Amino acid sequence: MGTNSKSSHSSYAIAPAGAPETVEAGEGVVLAAAPTEPELSDGLVKATTDLMVAMDNLDALAVGNGVATGNYPELPDDPVERYDIFADQIKAAREAIEQLKAEGASEEEVKAQLDALRAQSLAYLTALDPEELQQIAAAKGFEHPALVGLSGKSQHPLVHWLDPYYNDDIPSKQKIQAAAQKRYEQLAAGQTVGGMTLADLQQIEGTSGAPDAPAGTWAATPDQFKAAVDAWTQASHEAAYAKGVLDSDKLKNLLDAEKQVLTAHSPDTPDLEAKKNEIQVWTGDPLAVAKINQSTVMPLVQEALASGEMSLTEAQHLKPVELVGLLRTGTPEAEKEALKATAQARKDQLKALDNALDVHQGGKQDIHTELTLPDLAGNPEAAAQVASWAKSTGELHTLQQEAQGWIHETLQSPVDIGFANPALLTSHQVDPKALTTEFNAWAKNQKIGDLRAVAGELGMPDPGKANRAQLQGYIAASFNPALDKDAINAKVQAAAAKKQASAAAKAASPLASDEAVNALKSKLASSTGTAPAPPAGGAGVGGLTQESKVEAAIKMGASPVQAQKLAQAAAAGPTKPIPKAPKKPAAPGSFNGKVQALIAGLQQVKATAQDVPARIDSDVVGSWDFGAGTPANLGGTYSKTLHSAPDGSSWLFKADHNGGVIAHSEAAASHALSLGGVPAVPVYVKKVGGKVGSVQPMLKGASHFASDPSKWSQSDVDAIVRSHVGSWIVGDHDGHQANVLRTASGGLVQIDRGQAFKHWGSDKLSLGYAPSGGGSYDPVHQKLYSAALSGGLADGVKVNHAVVQPVIKSFEAIPDSQWRSMLHSTAYEGAKAGSGVHWVPAMRKQAAKKHGIAAAKVSTEQIAEAFLDHAVERKQNLRKAFAEFFVKDLKMPQAASLKHGAE
Repeated sequence: MGTNSKSSHSSYAIAPAGAPETVEAGEGVVLAAAPTEPELSDGLVKATTDLMVAMDNLDALAVGNGVATGNYPELPDDPVERYDIFADQIKAAREAIEQLKAEGASEEEVKAQLDALRAQSLAYLTALDPEELQQIAAAKGFEHPALVGLSGKSQHPLVHWLDPYYNDDIPSKQKIQAAAQKRYEQLAAGQTVGGMTLADLQQIEGTSGAPDAPAGTWAATPDQFKAAVDAWTQASHEAAYAKGVLDSDKLKNLLDAEKQVLTAHSPDTPDLEAKKNEIQVWTGDPLAVAKINQSTVMPLVQEALASGEMSLTEAQHLKPVELVGLLRTGTPEAEKEALKATAQARKDQLKALDNALDVHQGGKQDIHTELTLPDLAGNPEAAAQVASWAKSTGELHTLQQEAQGWIHETLQSPVDIGFANPALLTSHQVDPKALTTEFNAWAKNQKIGDLRAVAGELGMPDPGKANRAQLQGYIAASFNPALDKDAINAKVQAAAAKKQASAAAKAASPLASDEAVNALKSKLASSTGTAPAPPAGGAGVGGLTQESKVEAAIKMGASPVQAQKLAQAAAAGPTKPIPKAPKKPAAPGSFNGKVQALIAGLQQVKATAQDVPARIDSDVVGSWDFGAGTPANLGGTYSKTLHSAPDGSSWLFKADHNGGVIAHSEAAASHALSLGGVPAVPVYVKKVGGKVGSVQPMLKGASHFASDPSKWSQSDVDAIVRSHVGSWIVGDHDGHQANVLRTASGGLVQIDRGQAFKHWGSDKLSLGYAPSGGGSYDPVHQKLYSAALSGGLADGVKVNHAVVQPVIKSFEAIPDSQWRSMLHSTAYEGAKAGSGVHWVPAMRKQAAKKHGIAAAKVSTEQIAEAFLDHAVERKQNLRKAFAEFFVKDLKMPQAASLKHGAE
């Protein structure tokens, strides 16, 4: 070991007087002397010479070992001083190599020199023993270096942390420090790490019983620490019981008292760290109940600005409660960094607002002026200009709405906000509905071909197939959230497909045979019974509209003329008794078979819709009194009770033994599935009899679904595939046989979504994945796919990937903001400490990765936000995920078209 001196090292001239012709740079690497050809630049010669000198000095450091070597003077004994010289030479060598690169050295030469330098740096540090590494690391600011490298295996972590070849701020070095800090927190909490106690560490570090307090702390005797705790108790009591808005002085007293306790250095106080941890947590209690507004925090923020503890960006863009979090000593650093990032994001948002306003004003100066978009005719640049205006106007409206959630709660006055950000003024607020009316009036005077050019600029897939109304709606949807681009595109494609089918039918050879026509007529008539014909365009008793009958007839091979006659005949009812349906289904793929499959599918969708109760407002359910219930013997993990709603309907209550976390999950899953068009029994969070749980209406006349895949119909299979999309997006892998019911009218619906989101972050969309267990607990969709691949389905029944298209589109149409809002309670309830929710570790890991911090330092809010980020990502990747699943797992290459929105 060296002298352990902490003095700054002097400048040592450790290079020889004359640089040699060649010099070895590590094992097997030889640097050539600078060429003497006159065409070489002076810069290249100098860079080569500097590199040779630095590498030669590094060799001397590596072999000198504190002893004079050759022409080199004696090196310092102190490892820290010797390391400083070593780091300086690494830096000099890096600079020389960068200069070589700038002077035109080849990439191969530059790479070879960097590799040699990296090897030289690693060799020097690896030769140091652990005590020297810890001594150097402590001198360079590493906290508790004795807490890393405890295993003694492989390379010591401090070798990498000290390596000057790499920048100090890279994540891998930060993780090493984070590991040491986490272990120190474990020691402070009374645990042992690698057989080491806190006292052992203090002895190693020489801090036990130190008379002087570490930087950032104050030396306190046990009595002084107790007095600080008493002062905190008084300040917290005054803040908690303050009437009205919390006084600024009371807030300052509480924050100062917390800081005094948390920064106390009192080695003789028993359980010091445990007491500090309690104060840190308890300070949040009075702050949670106190009324804090701008006047409360203004004096404290002004002091923080004057002292440099807070930036102007943070002061101007954070809410009062957020500013308190930034001012608190007890707020974890990760949360403070998140608050700072929020302030910067809001500042950037205001800048984006102003940029969007500049473009918007190119077409509309303010709400009092008329819309003045350029005429598209004869102007090749006008289409792009109008598209840019529509897009920027939409961004302006979105940003204005988002800013309303925070802008009026900051410390800035409304006058200052408006002066600095005119996009927030009332005169510039975007009114989508009124603006759409103005836009449509302008668009009526433009040629349809020019409107198609604008729609194409905005991403419309087939503007050539759209009519004027669809084009105007698509363009306006860029700034009017009430209009749906996907829905408009779907109508365009449907109209084009219908037109194409009609043309194909006209061009087809002979009309359908009389036998086929009679068969179709019989099937269509049977769907309506013998009731009188409904009004034109209305639905008959069987639920099929006139248009759907015409479309069905064309798909089955009838001409348009025949289709119209057949639909009319079916609506009027048969003139003679309808033959009974054949006991044996028609041959798969035949005309009659297609008709049967079509009608069966329509009937099942209708049956499910009419049997599953519609979702009502959760506030209405929340106001109901369900009274005392009776035990419901329905199986499952927890007890259930049956109750009567005010309208006399029967409802099921399931108590949540996790404090409401599972109830929130099941209710959110039910709501999400209903928005995506997947049949789901509505579930609501409700407290009944003093217990938190979930309530849901009972299904009348429902029975269990057949367990044999060979007995499933095509409509059953289609329903299972559609339901699988919903199960995946909410992460429910518990859809086994007992959780799928046949409704009274023949529909299918999955129940008991209590395991929704359970495996988020760790699950996978693949054949055979069943985390709830195998056998009878395999999800029904897994049984379906296995049967399909092994030939276990009925003749003519198959998995049809196209049925997922409308479900995926429905989920894709849900705005990300609505999706996050709907799952907000589920995320934050589950992220609470002690919730025991299965997905928390996976989301903690994702949050740690996102914020670049240790998992132990991730806050509850960061876990919840990681959950919501995953929710959005899962929705956005839904189409791609199922396309790959069908192609790879189910060997259906034609399903690749799903990625592009095709069926």
